[in-house]
Amino acid sequence: MTAWTFLYIYLAGALLVALRMGWHIRYRLDKYDRRYCEVRSTFRFNVILWPLFLLRPDGLLHPTFAPNIWNEGRAEAERELDRLEANLPPCTAFIRYAPEHDESGKCDCQFVFDASELLAIMEKRLSELPATEHGRYPGILDWLRRRDSTRLDPVDAPAPWNGWFLNVAVGMMNRALGQVTCGKCREVIPQDRISLDTGPTNMVTSGWAYNVWRCPQGHKLLTKDAMHFFIRSD
Repeated sequence: MTAWTFLYIYLAGALLVALRMGWHIRYRLDKYDRRYCEVRSTFRFNVILWPLFLLRPDGLLHPTFAPNIWNEGRAEAERELDRLEANLPPCTAFIRYAPEHDESGKCDCQFVFDASELLAIMEKRLSELPATEHGRYPGILDWLRRRDSTRLDPVDAPAPWNGWFLNVAVGMMNRALGQVTCGKCREVIPQDRISLDTGPTNMVTSGWAYNVWRCPQGHKLLTKDAMHFFIRSD
């Protein structure tokens, strides 16, 4: 066989692999996979180096697309958020938020917010921001607007919104609103007895300074980054 024959075989194989990969991307991946997975690099790699897959043809028949290193788990997270916004759960007059983690580690606390207060504050805040910065908050607003105000039993904030509700909780704490329960003390802490510290005390911060809300016994209730210091070595 001549070099030209090998070249024709290689190009024909690359064309078949490209067609197979294109079909898989079009009909087997959804918009989340195509946006947050390494689709282009995987496509190029498989098409160019397709002979390497002859020992493992399943890699060509059923290709896998690894998530982008900066977006690990993002496709499934965005998929779940869209499902949540399309099928909003019931909402009542009060929202319970019990974060397992915040920006400095584990949490052991619980917040209960008045949904009407929360809605008014969020609407005002979003009206001050450009639409490009609204993120997932419009979905939360829609959920709050659909609340059943006659139901006084608190409803849990949906888990996919946990990251957004951390900022909501910080905003409510800054306004001294809501009921706060310390998990370690096992009691409700009045807002006027909650202290606010700023600094990296007892935390591995890598240049970050935090606002830390604490109960009277010094237990951490919530942490939010306040500023980031860059220290030059020269």
